Amino acid sequence: MAKRPLVFAVAALAVAASYGTAFAQAYPTKPVSLVVGFGPGGPSDTIARLIASQLSDALKQQVLVENRAGAASNIAAELVAKARPDGYTLMIGNVGTLCVNDALYAKLNYSPERDFTVISMTGQAPLVLAVEPKMPAASLKEFVAYAKSRSGEINYASPGVGIPPHFASVMFAAKAGFNSTNVQYRSGSSVIDSLTKGEVQWAFDVPLTVTPQHQAGKLKALAVASPKRWSTLPDVPTFAEQGYQGMEVIGWFALVGPAGLPQPIVEKLHDETQRALANPEIRQKFANIGFEPQPGTTADAVKYVAEERKRWLAVAKEHNIKVE
Repeated sequence: MAKRPLVFAVAALAVAASYGTAFAQAYPTKPVSLVVGFGPGGPSDTIARLIASQLSDALKQQVLVENRAGAASNIAAELVAKARPDGYTLMIGNVGTLCVNDALYAKLNYSPERDFTVISMTGQAPLVLAVEPKMPAASLKEFVAYAKSRSGEINYASPGVGIPPHFASVMFAAKAGFNSTNVQYRSGSSVIDSLTKGEVQWAFDVPLTVTPQHQAGKLKALAVASPKRWSTLPDVPTFAEQGYQGMEVIGWFALVGPAGLPQPIVEKLHDETQRALANPEIRQKFANIGFEPQPGTTADAVKYVAEERKRWLAVAKEHNIKVE
C-alpha cells in the first residue's frame, strides 16, 4: 500500500508531460504579440521584425510587433511581466529590461531578474561612438581633446538611462576625463537624427543606425566598442586600438516571455528562433544591418543575461547611475 502514492505521483507526472506536449503542439492558436520597448526604426524594432517574420511562418500564426516606447522600455517590460504566461505576449528585451532597471529606478513595477522567462538570444552588435558632422575632430584623440576643452558644456544623446548606450557614454567620459550631459530620446533612430542635426555633440549607438549616416558624411564614427573592427565599419578603429581598454560594449537582444512560461512553449519558441537565426537569408539580413545572430541554447541565454546583469550592476554602482 505504501507504494500507491508513488505510483499515483508518477502517473500524474506522465499526464502532465503528455498535456504539456499536446499544449506545445497546439500552440499558437491565435496571433502572438511581440512587444518592443522602443519606437520604430531602431535596433530593437528591426531585430523584432526580422524574428517576427520568421516565427509567423514557422508557427502558422501572425507574430505582430507592438511598439510600446517610453521610460527606457519600462512601459513595455511591465506590460509583458504582468501578462498571462501563455506564450501570446512576448518581448525583445535588452540589458535594461532584463538586468539592471530594478537597481536604477526607485519605483519599478516589475523585477528584471524574476518576472521574465528567457527563451533565446537573438542578435548582437557592438556600440559605436559617433559625433556630429561639424565637430572639429576626425579621430577619437581629437574628440577627447575637444570634449575636455568644453567639459560640462557638451551633450550626448541616449535612448534612455541604464541601457548600453548610456552606460558606454558614462564609462567613456569617465575614462577620458570630461563631463557631459545626457539628453534622452525615445529611440535609437531619434538619437541619430538629433546627432546629424547637431542638436547633441556625441552618442553611442549600434552600426544599424550609425553606418549609413557615417557613409553619407552626416556624422563621424570614431570608435567601435568591440574586440575587433566591425564588418560594416571597416575604416573605424576599435577603442582598444586607440588606447582605451575595457570599452567593449555589446548591444544584445533576447526573446523573453512572462515568468512561468510553460517549458514546452519555451522549447518551441526557442527552437523556431534558432532555425530563424540559422537561415542564410536571415543571417544576411542581420549582416546588412550590422548585426550578428546570437545562437545558443536557452541555458546559454539565461547564463549570458545573468553575467550581463552582474557586469552592468557593478558599473551602475561605480558611477552612481540612478533614475530619479
